[in-house]
Amino acid sequence: MYTGLAILLIFVYLIICSILSARRRRIVQDTSILLKKLFDINRQYTFDWSVQRAYTYRISLNSKPKYDRYELIDLLDENILHNDELSQAVTKIVSNRSIYESYSKEVEKLKSEVTPEEIKELHISYSKYVKIEQKLFSEEQLRPILDCEITCIASYTSPQRRNHYSKSTKYSILDASKRAKMIEKCTEEKNSEEMRRKRARSKMTDKMRYSILKRDGFRCQICGRTANDGVKLHVDHIMPVSKGGETEPNNLRTLCEACNLGKSDEIE
Repeated sequence: MYTGLAILLIFVYLIICSILSARRRRIVQDTSILLKKLFDINRQYTFDWSVQRAYTYRISLNSKPKYDRYELIDLLDENILHNDELSQAVTKIVSNRSIYESYSKEVEKLKSEVTPEEIKELHISYSKYVKIEQKLFSEEQLRPILDCEITCIASYTSPQRRNHYSKSTKYSILDASKRAKMIEKCTEEKNSEEMRRKRARSKMTDKMRYSILKRDGFRCQICGRTANDGVKLHVDHIMPVSKGGETEPNNLRTLCEACNLGKSDEIE
């Protein structure tokens, strides 16, 4: 009997405490100037809340050696390039970060303005009021998504399924975005260099080749041999095209096949 009564009293006590706690929260919510200013600031800022907090990409390898050699950064690279979903996520996160920087500066300026005299008639202690106010202030601050994780997972399962291996790594989407830009830049530079080399080689016309051979007296500029010595003459780039050389008369000379092959792409 006494046990049941004790449980009932505890239950009643908890209900009363819950009611009092809710009442105090309402009092603070209705009277706090700090909270009203925070709500005003919150209404001024619009964040994008549609960003996913995490992305996961998986690959299953068909042999243990392939699994052992596989680098998870390769799985990241496969998915960050030309991926509209991730590109949109990065755009949203960058926007949220920019807006949040201004938002947080305004919020940091807010301070409690309540005084003991102002809350005497609220039937709540000053310390309790300030404690609840600060808790509500923290709860009501906007916390947009400012980053998200990309998890890359590689796995291998033996044919008889007796053994299973798995490895994973997490990347920040912003770090992944920077890597994607670096890869794209390197690709653009590579393509640009290949186009430059192609243009440089296309300038070597029959007319220019003959002009250089004639200028050099149809003689190898290293060993001095001519076609009469049974050698085949080439027109060589002094500064190789692969190292930035252009197809221009001052960068061209006559070499025999042996000297040209021996020189390769070295600069002399």
